[in-house]
Amino acid sequence: MRIYVSCDMEGVSGIVDWKQVTFSDPASIQGRRLATLDLNAVVEGALAGGATEIVAWDGHGNFPGALDPELLHPAAKLIMSGANEGPVGLDKTCDAVMMCGLHAMAGAPQGILAHSFTQAIAGFWVNGVEMGEIGMNLLGASALGLPTVFLCGDLAAVREVEALCPGIETVSVKQGIAPYGSLVTSPERARAEIRAGAERAMAKIGKVPLYSLEAPYRMTTRWRTVEQAERAAQGPGKKRIDEFTVETVLESL
Repeated sequence: MRIYVSCDMEGVSGIVDWKQVTFSDPASIQGRRLATLDLNAVVEGALAGGATEIVAWDGHGNFPGALDPELLHPAAKLIMSGANEGPVGLDKTCDAVMMCGLHAMAGAPQGILAHSFTQAIAGFWVNGVEMGEIGMNLLGASALGLPTVFLCGDLAAVREVEALCPGIETVSVKQGIAPYGSLVTSPERARAEIRAGAERAMAKIGKVPLYSLEAPYRMTTRWRTVEQAERAAQGPGKKRIDEFTVETVLESL
């Protein structure tokens, strides 16, 4: 049973500030350690549930990346320096997908470090459905016929994925408090819950429905500035909808 784990950093237990996810900042040393230990908890849970091979993709950034290979669980393999073209290595040889450390989309109420791909994007829709990285991960896996069975992240991310994919196994490791602040579960306790959740998720392979939308895929991006939209509208297949909004249509993902 081959499991693919799509990893990000902003939804990791104990991470609440951009400094922790910015590689040029010393605080990212702690952030990378926390992210790797959360992934290890996913690995341990998946193994306990019957996984025989686990491949993790570091989707947060290229080298040094969100994950520290020296701390990586020995049963896992890690795809590094492939964040710009991912999910790298995801194909039909996998049996299921899990997501670790995911964050909510831009504008999500009480989302911790919420954004959609980049902080420059104010909103993103596919065929009229608003989503962020979580939704695109679901669509990408479904295009290959693969179920996504688990996600751990902040409470807003959990609510987002459950709305798109009912029945998926989730673990919330923290939640935003309006207007500012974060209520954080102890990372040690969060990792215990992640292990248990990932193990439960293994039993849902074949039971969680695929999340899919019909082609063509009409992708609408609303940028925060006119200049950003102008740059994004360059190139074939791009259509400027208004000052801030650009549309792209794809026949396949």
